[in-house]
Formats: sequence, C-alpha cells, structure tokens
Amino acid sequence: MASLESIINAPEPSTNNPETTSPDADSNPNKRRKIGHRTVAADASLNHLHWTSQSEQQIYSTNLLRTLRHVLRRNPSPSTTASKPRQVRYAADRVLAAAAKGRTRWSRAILSSPPPFNNRRMLHKKAPAARKKVTGLRSMRNGTEKKKLPAVERKTRVLSRLVPGCRKLSFPNLLEEATDYISALEMQVRAMTALAELLAGGGSPSGLAGESLS
Repeated sequence: MASLESIINAPEPSTNNPETTSPDADSNPNKRRKIGHRTVAADASLNHLHWTSQSEQQIYSTNLLRTLRHVLRRNPSPSTTASKPRQVRYAADRVLAAAAKGRTRWSRAILSSPPPFNNRRMLHKKAPAARKKVTGLRSMRNGTEKKKLPAVERKTRVLSRLVPGCRKLSFPNLLEEATDYISALEMQVRAMTALAELLAGGGSPSGLAGESLS
C-alpha cells in the first residue's frame, strides 16, 4: 500500500490535453462571422421560398381581394375617389405585411403605421413649422460631409430608407430585411397583375379564379 508521503509528493497529472486546449470554434471571430453569414443566407433562402410558393400566392391574392372589396364598399361616394389609389396601396401593403406573420421588421413597421388617408387626422394636422434658412457656409459644409461618406455607406443609407422600419439596422440585418421585402413585393406585383387582368376582362387569371370586386 502506498505511503501518505508518496501520495503527496506524486506529480500532478498533466492537463495539457490537446482537445481541451485547442481554440474553441465559438471563440474565433472569423469562424463566428462565417457561421453568421451562413445563417443569414439560409434565412433569406427560406424566406424566398415562402414568398414564391403557390399556396402563399393563393392566400395573399384571396385576402387582398377581400380587403379591396371591403375598401370599395366602405367608401363608394365619388368624393373619396381621389384617395382610392392610396387606399388600395395601403390595403395591399397591410395584407402583404400580415402574410409575413410578424417575422420581419418591415412587416411590423407597416402594420403599426397609421393610414395616410385618414381625413380626420388630415384636418387636425398642424401646419409645418417654418424651415430655418441655411447659410451658404453651412450648406457647403453639409454637402462636403455627404461627399466624404463612402459610396457603400451612402447606398446603405438609401436602402435603409426604402425598406420600412430599417433605418437603424446593421448592414447584415438590413440586407436580410431588404431581400425578404423584395421577394414579398414580387409576390404582390404578381397578385396585382392578376387582379388587373381580372378587372380588364381578360378571363380568370391564376390565383383569382371565380373572384370579383363586386
């Protein structure tokens, strides 16, 4: 039996296990960045499949037609004819945002926005405040600052203003939102084209067979 002294003086087991000392994949920023890009690409691919599926096209077209029928029946008077295009656009965008099921920032921004054709809100709208006169020096300074921005950053700002609710997003998240928004708009264009064919009397277009606005 080993003595107590030999046990105390025995060398400690080596902890230099190559499996435990090897750099963890999660601690590598380059590997994390690659994994993040793959995740974004996979999400974008799934979203694209969602907007290009025939079943989703059918559901959106049906809901859009029902919503437009409700809008036209609610405001049949000629006095509201001028606001009809805005009402149609607003209804189409809201149905499109609802089809996203709250998965994206742009859809939540559309659903939370008030209608732009609210007459009561327009009557109580405050007069715009007088704009301060910008001096020549300040105007030149602002123009110089804009020119100093890199081309990629300028284009990113423009893109962030085109996608609803995405002005303060990081570049990777902005690209993901923009990709999904473009795919959704493409489906909206297909549905609106089919609806226009239906109204023009061109038969029963795909996705709207047997439907009408009356």
